[in-house]
Amino acid sequence: MDVLFVHVPKFKNYYRPIGEYIWINYMPMGLLALADLLDREGYDTEIIHLSVEWMEDRSFSLIDYIAKKAPKVVALPLHWHHQAYEVMEYSRRIKDTFPEVFLLLGGLTASFFYREIMRDFPWVDAIIRGEGEVPLLQLADAIMIRGDLAKVPNVLWRKGEVVIENPLDYVASQEILDGLCFTNFSLLKNHQTYINWILLPFYVKGVSKEKNRLFYSLKTPLFHLPVGRGCPVNCTWCAGGMAAQRLITGRQTVIFRDIEKVMVSIREALDWGYETMHVAFDPYPHSPDYYLKLFARIREERVKVEFFFESFGLPSEKFIDAFAQTFGSRSLLALSPESGSEEVRRRNKGYSYTNQELWECLEYTGKKGVNVDLFFSLGLPYEREEDLEETSRLIARIRRQFSHVQGIRTFTIEMEPGAPWHLKPEKFGVRTKLLTFSDFYNYHKVEEEGFGAFGYHIPGFFPDLGEDTGGEFQRRLQRIKCRRFCFIHPNARKSSSPFWGRMLCRTSVMIRKLAQWWTGRKRSEIDFFLP
Repeated sequence: MDVLFVHVPKFKNYYRPIGEYIWINYMPMGLLALADLLDREGYDTEIIHLSVEWMEDRSFSLIDYIAKKAPKVVALPLHWHHQAYEVMEYSRRIKDTFPEVFLLLGGLTASFFYREIMRDFPWVDAIIRGEGEVPLLQLADAIMIRGDLAKVPNVLWRKGEVVIENPLDYVASQEILDGLCFTNFSLLKNHQTYINWILLPFYVKGVSKEKNRLFYSLKTPLFHLPVGRGCPVNCTWCAGGMAAQRLITGRQTVIFRDIEKVMVSIREALDWGYETMHVAFDPYPHSPDYYLKLFARIREERVKVEFFFESFGLPSEKFIDAFAQTFGSRSLLALSPESGSEEVRRRNKGYSYTNQELWECLEYTGKKGVNVDLFFSLGLPYEREEDLEETSRLIARIRRQFSHVQGIRTFTIEMEPGAPWHLKPEKFGVRTKLLTFSDFYNYHKVEEEGFGAFGYHIPGFFPDLGEDTGGEFQRRLQRIKCRRFCFIHPNARKSSSPFWGRMLCRTSVMIRKLAQWWTGRKRSEIDFFLP
């Protein structure tokens, strides 16, 4: 084998209602395209997903697999910061066992901390910064035919004891993006397991695949549809906004894929067994012409597909009309007001709106029969404890008024490397100890509780607390989330009110403990009767 990609999830996580789970199961959406590009250029390439392999064979050994396949290059995406510890540990083991392997990292987190990683983790041979299509292909050419790595854009690499930093010169054009294939699942080992059972970013360890689908998924295989790249705005907590992309990838502009190329991806994803397209790319919510044309093409070709679309602002009536005409009842439009306070929302979101505008949008989607999911956040910059009252009241009003709003979910947010508030925490009134890669690496070394980790606190959020209140800030905000914003529902497509969410949480914990006790009892009885 020439190149082996290894997706490493975060294995050690705990959340009280469900117990232990695996986090970061979605692969970066460009990973299949990178593997396919190498494959088309004649390189023997494969992707291994360690969570999928764990689901299929608990005794699977990545080291044994590498020994069997003998790849020249092992590439590990370090995209989400939650992967920091486990990606680095797996990469260390690989290099210790196979010193001849060229060990490569990429992804947003690796791209942001590229210098520190190369300085402090000497087993890493190279990092591709930013967008990686042409750099990866040129790097593979240089390694396989002993070419010159100095000519490969976006690459940081070792020449003996010296680290060489090549210029960040490559950013994908629309032409390059249109030439990529994002659906070659034949390159992913056990791809059918990934398609059928990786239904959310997390997978609960203690129950079967079937129960994961039944209780913890939208009950539909969800394909993350690549539509474009870039963002024209900056949300305070987001590491994918305009400023972060310029810093991390060098991208200055927003680009869309050709609509016919997107249609090819949709048809191919459906052929592989996907049912729903997830779109999280809406850079111009007030100018929906691109999506109006895409939806028209879907109707023209009579493609039977569902959409889960995340709107970055409020969608226009034209967009809602087209969405209603194109998709069935299982499709969802996701809106993220973030806060019930208009002032907090205005100071944090790139595309803000008033509560009245949100209300009018919900009235219109209801009239058109478009189902909606709403997402709120706790712990935003400039937010204070009293602002949570406004969020709670707005959610209660929406629950009473709009039956087509299937889910209302409230999450705590976390510190993301490269986000505006990470780069300048003092500007946004936050404090964080997660400044370097080593900070994130050590932070994720331990078992993570809940979905995500705060990594910051906001002095003054709770008036009765002092300034240096990181641990207590997180504990208190989590208690508020559980008491007033719990949304757990036995059907993951829906959400409960806080009271019934808490009741379900307590019931699920009790059932899990009883199951563990009964399993242990049966094992002890079996042991007793064994000769």
